[in-house]
Parts: sequence; structure tokens; C-alpha cells
Amino acid sequence: MGPALRVTIVLEPAIAATVNAEQFVMPNAQVTIHAGTLAGFAANTPLLRRTDVLIAQVNPDNARDFEEFERFVQSHSGTLPVVAAVRDLTVAVTRRVLRSQAVDVLPLPFSADELHQAIETGRDTMAASRPAGRGRTGTVLTFLGALGGMGTTTMATQAGMIWAESANVCLIDLDVQFGNAALYLNLRPSLSVADLIDADERMDQEFLRSVAVRHSSGLNVISCPPDIMPLDALTPELVERLLDMAAQVWDVVLVDLPGAWINWSAAALSRSDIIMLVTELSVAGAHQARRQLEVIEANGLHDRVRIVLNRTNAPMFGKADFSATEAALRRKIDFPITNDYPAMTSAIDEGKPVGAIKLRSRIEKDIRTMVGELAAHMHADRMVAR
Repeated sequence: MGPALRVTIVLEPAIAATVNAEQFVMPNAQVTIHAGTLAGFAANTPLLRRTDVLIAQVNPDNARDFEEFERFVQSHSGTLPVVAAVRDLTVAVTRRVLRSQAVDVLPLPFSADELHQAIETGRDTMAASRPAGRGRTGTVLTFLGALGGMGTTTMATQAGMIWAESANVCLIDLDVQFGNAALYLNLRPSLSVADLIDADERMDQEFLRSVAVRHSSGLNVISCPPDIMPLDALTPELVERLLDMAAQVWDVVLVDLPGAWINWSAAALSRSDIIMLVTELSVAGAHQARRQLEVIEANGLHDRVRIVLNRTNAPMFGKADFSATEAALRRKIDFPITNDYPAMTSAIDEGKPVGAIKLRSRIEKDIRTMVGELAAHMHADRMVAR
């Protein structure tokens, strides 16, 4: 039996509130209820990537609503089977909806048997339209520093090397001016993000793989350009295409993002399943992290944020108290990382995991805990946009 089919049902909030997903539990299918609109679902790229079959409510009597549904279905033809969910379903409406290239039509409300049949139709359509091994996509995690010097690249590279022990992972350094990811891994790649920028619309999966260089840990790395480039050398369209394509190639895509907010930053974050905001125990760290959070929240991405508190001091007894920092951030600390400057400096100098420099160190344990929890979260696929 293959991986569970990921089914997303998009319903108006009032209807979604009356639906209990547990009553639709079925073998080899994971059903997620998304309360909102089709436009909202289409804009939520991580949720879209994690959907194999979509069931979307549509009102055929509303011309604008139905046109939007038709455009979505046609733009995803061959990649995402779409089932329409319609109130007061008639034969005439069914025929009209099926002409839009939807694979099936469900009445609202629907029974478990009706849903099961529609999902199986979507499964058959997906199997027929997608080549073997295609259609399952990876997870995108973006590392963003509260400000410079927070250890953002260190966290991304160290997490990447650990993650590469159990998954196919790529780290993309999008800091086109001051990126250091390849340097921290003691790599000297001949190709970089600059080559992807030059390729632009000619970029494909094969070229993407050729640009990545493989570290001895198994981590794949797409480095920043060798020469400083203007930040606007990247565009939102290129970044979106790059991350979507990378998620088709690798299980896990880690992105090292510059701290500056530019026109494509929001595009990169909107394409991210998880945003790792890295800060430290300092007044400046907490203040700037709160400012970054405000921008992230303004873009409706607050649910994707995980706070990494770097360079913490482990107490001899008991647990560290982060209540003051959490109060300043108005967010809980997700992953405290112990400070071990000598070990981490040596690891960066040699391009190795910190565990290869200092066995059974507290900092390695903290990073492994972070990676383990993120991996478990991804496996459970619990991130549901509401």
C-alpha cells in the first residue's frame, strides 16, 4: 500500500463548522477540512502542495464564483484532480460542472459513501495522469534571522546535515549578497543561484539538480552567487518557481533567507510550510524578532512560524527560564539551542556537523531534537490552514 492520499475539502466556514472530519475516516486517505474559499486555498501554496485530490464547494448560480472554479480546474488539469461540491445538485448542473474538467460532482451535504466514491474517482484520475513517482512533494522550511549575526546560516547548515542522514535534503542559499552556507560546509561549488537566475524560465528539474553540490553528509546545497548581486536580481516569480520545483525534487528543502525585506521575501515565505525565525537572548534579538513577527503576521503566515532561540545558557539544574523573552515576543520559544561557541566555530571551520567535533554535546542534542520534532510534524502532516 502506497502513501495515504491527501484529500482537502474546501467549504464555506459555516458549512465546514458542521462537518466532522473523523466521520470520513477511510483507509489510505487523509481528509483535511479547509474552512474558506477556493481563492484562499489556491493562495496557500504549502496546503496546495500537500493536496492530491481537491473537493471544492462551488455555486454554479454565481457567475463569478463558477468562473473562478473553472479557471482553477483548467489551470491544474493533469496535476490536481478536482471534485465539485454543490448544493441543490441537478442533472443539468452536474453536466455543466463536468464540462469544466472537474473529475466528479458531490451533493452538499454528502455522505461518507458519496465522499469515498468521489475520492476514488480522484485517485484513479491522479494515477492515470501522473507518471510513476511524481506528484508527492517535499516540505519547504525557511530560516530567517531576527537580524544579522543570530546564527541563522549555522542553524540551517547544521540542521541540514543532520536531516540528510534520513531524507533527501537540499539547502538553498538565497542571500545573494552575503550568503555563507557553502562556506560553512567547506564547499566550493562551480554553479550557484546566479545560474538559476540566468536560466530563468529555462530552469527545469534536471538543471536544478545539476546546480546543487553534494556535501559529504549527503546534504545537497545550492549556493549563493560567488559575487555580490543586487537583491532585486531575484523576482517573486522566479523564487516561487524555484521553491515549487525544488519541492518536487527533494523531500526537504531548507532556505536560507536574507534578513532584509524585499519584494520577493513574502513570496519565499508564502511558499514555505514552516518559517524558522532565529533569534537570541538579547534586547536587540527580541526586539527585532518581534518586528519580523509583525511583518509575518501581517502576511497571514503566523501559524507557520517556529522560534529558534540560539546561544542559550543551559542551567546546571532544572530548565532555563525564557518567560521574559516569550513575553517580549508574545510567542513561545519552540527550540532553545545551547551555546557552545568553541565547538560550533570548529564545526564551521571544518565544514562538519558539530557532533563530529564534540561527541554527545548539548548543542548537537538540541539541534537533533529540533530536526526530530520538525520531521515528526511533517510526517504527521498536521499543518492545516484555517
